[in-house]
Amino acid sequence: MNSSDVSLDIGAKVSKVEYTELTDVALHGTEDSVSTEQNDKLMSTYCRKVDRRILLYATILCILNQSDRGSIGVAKVVGLENDLGMVNNDFNIATTLFTVGYLSLEFFSNFVLKWVGASRLLPTLGILWGVVCALQGVITTKGQLYAMRVLLGMSECGFTAGILLILSFFYPKHKLTTRVGLFYLSSPLANVISGPLASALSQIHHPTIKRWQWVFILEGVITVCVSILGYFVLQDHPEKCKFLNPEEREFIQKYKQREGTLGGSQKLAARDVFKVLGDWQVWVMMGATFAACEACGSVSVFAPELINELGFTAAQAQAMSALPSACGAIAMVFIGRFVRMCGSHWLAGTSALATALVGSVMMISTLNVPVRIIGLCLTGTGGFAGLGIFPGWNITANSQSVAASAVASGLTVFFGASSGFVLSNVFINSDAPRFAIGHSVNIGIMALGITSCVVTRVSMGRRNRKMRESRFDGEKAFQFEY
Repeated sequence: MNSSDVSLDIGAKVSKVEYTELTDVALHGTEDSVSTEQNDKLMSTYCRKVDRRILLYATILCILNQSDRGSIGVAKVVGLENDLGMVNNDFNIATTLFTVGYLSLEFFSNFVLKWVGASRLLPTLGILWGVVCALQGVITTKGQLYAMRVLLGMSECGFTAGILLILSFFYPKHKLTTRVGLFYLSSPLANVISGPLASALSQIHHPTIKRWQWVFILEGVITVCVSILGYFVLQDHPEKCKFLNPEEREFIQKYKQREGTLGGSQKLAARDVFKVLGDWQVWVMMGATFAACEACGSVSVFAPELINELGFTAAQAQAMSALPSACGAIAMVFIGRFVRMCGSHWLAGTSALATALVGSVMMISTLNVPVRIIGLCLTGTGGFAGLGIFPGWNITANSQSVAASAVASGLTVFFGASSGFVLSNVFINSDAPRFAIGHSVNIGIMALGITSCVVTRVSMGRRNRKMRESRFDGEKAFQFEY
C-alpha cells in the first residue's frame, strides 16, 4: 500500500489477510501461489495508472466545475447586480434556478452514463457547461441570467454522479473511499484557486466588457479546452480500459468479481434499483451528506458576500474568500487519520458537522470581524471534512451491487445539490450583515446531519449482527462499514 493510501485511506476495512486472499485468488485461483509483496506491487501499479489518468483528470475537471458554478458569487461583488438591475432577492432566485436545472435530470444521469459511456458523456457535459458559463458573460438582463443558470445546472447534472460511479467501477472497496475523498478535495481547492483568480480577472479593464463578464467568459473558455481532452483520457470501465495491459485487466476483473463489486460491464436492472430505493437506511445516510454540502455551499457561494459585508472591499473579499476553503482543504487531507483515530466514519462525520455547527453559532452570535472570520473558517473546515467522509462512505457501504452503487452515487449528488434550494433562500440581502436566518438554518441542518450519522450507525450495527447470525459456517457475508 502506498504512503498516500496510508495517510488518506478512510474506507479500508478489509484486513491484510482478506486482501492477500483476494489478490492471490484473483491472480492464480489459489491462496498461496503469489507472495504478498507481489500482490501489493501489482495492485499499486494498477492504482497508480488509474490515479494518473482517471482520478487526476476527473479532479481537474471538477475544480473547473466548482469554479464555474460558484463564479456568480464573485461576479456579484464586482457589479453583476447593479449592471443587471437586480434588487431584493433576485440574486437568490438566480442561484435557486441553478439547483432547479441541476436536479431536473440528475436522477436519470447514471442510467444515461451506463448507456452512452463515461468516455463520451462526461467530456460532452464539460463542453456544454463551459459554453453556458461563458455565455453568462454576454447577458444584459436578469431574465437572461435566470435562463443561463437553469441551463448551467442542466448541463452540469450527471458529472459528479458519473465520476463517482466510474470510480466504483475501477477501484476495489478498500481503495475507493480514499479516491472519492481525493476527488472531493477538488471542491475546496476550486475555491482556493478561483477566489484569487477571479479577483485578478475582475481587475481587467475593458471599454465594453465589464469586470464580472470577464470572470464568466474566461472561466468558461478554460473549461471547454480542458473538457475536450476527456475524449482521449477517460475510459468506461476497467474491462475494456485501453491504458491497462492484459494482465492488469484480468487481475482487476477477477479481484472485483471475488469482491462482488464488478459493475462496469453489468446492466442496471430496474428491479434492483427499486429495491435499493426502498431501503430507508440509504435515505437516512443522505441527511449527513445534505448537511455537509449545506456548510460547503455557505463557503463556496456566499463567502465573498459575507466577507464583503464585514467591511472589506470587493477585491479583498474575493481574495479572502479562499481562506475558509483552504482550511477545508487541509481538513480533507488529514481527515483519513482522524477517521482512523475515531475508529469509524460515523463518529468522525459527527465531529465534522459539529465543527461546522460551532462555526455557524459564532457567526450568528456576534458582528466582531475576527470572530466571524474564524467562524467562517470553522464552517468550511467542518463542511469540507464532512464532504471528504460522507460520499465515500455512502458508496462503500452500499457497494454490494451495481444498482446499489449507482443509486448511492446518484442520491449522494442529488441530496448534495438539493442543499442549494435551502442555501439560496436563507442568505438574503435584507438580512445582512448578520445573516441570522441563514446561520440559524445551518445550525438546524448540522444538528439534523449529526442525528443522521447516529441513526445510521445503530441501523448498520443491527443489520450486521443479523447477517452474521444468518450466514452458514465459513460463509463470507456482506457487512456494512460504519
